[in-house]
Amino acid sequence: MGKKNMAVKRVAATTALGVGLVAGGAGIASATSSHSPRDSTTSTSVTPPSPANFASGVVTAVSSASISVKGMDATTSTYAITSSTTFSEGPTTVTPSALTVGQHVGIQLSASDDSTAANIDIQLPALFGTVTSISGDTVVITDLEGFSRTIVVDSSTNYMKSGATASLSDVVVGSAIIAEGTVDANLTSLDATNVVIGLPSQQSGGPGIGGPGGGGPGFGPPGANGAGPHAE
Repeated sequence: MGKKNMAVKRVAATTALGVGLVAGGAGIASATSSHSPRDSTTSTSVTPPSPANFASGVVTAVSSASISVKGMDATTSTYAITSSTTFSEGPTTVTPSALTVGQHVGIQLSASDDSTAANIDIQLPALFGTVTSISGDTVVITDLEGFSRTIVVDSSTNYMKSGATASLSDVVVGSAIIAEGTVDANLTSLDATNVVIGLPSQQSGGPGIGGPGGGGPGFGPPGANGAGPHAE
């Protein structure tokens, strides 16, 4: 399965992968899914931003100086990008060029100026479930609804377990995993860029990957009611 240069609309991906596929904030909303430019820096822990200074939505315009996003209420807001703004894709640091129109993003706003973006996180589709089989680069899980989901990994996939770097060998049948990545061209499997291994420990906050109202397991900001589940 080809993993590079894929451009699959997440709204189509939602239909293909069904209810087991979730994304940050408001879910998968007409966002282009493709592998993004990354630098060599990856983080093994993410400091949750304050929900009070958080915005999310689909990117409608982006430049070196600003980003505009359309939220769930159909309102478009524009935030300044400065030399201090950082960019991420899950636990991975990316370059500003990773941002494109159509992506779903979460924006941590500056504590001193809520019109300026402190961090912009590209929120990818993700799958959560229990591993039922592993064959080469293909991992099959059963999600919370009982459906089988296929995850494809490769040498560029990042793994995390108990807050530390892990590897594919740590993924075993019976493991609970969260896989974040892009939808394959076949529209039925997920090409994983990040895999978190281990049962989530449930705190307050709802399920889901990032976004206000539902804290993300492993990645993303906390929910409105507190931090979401995270990998052990």
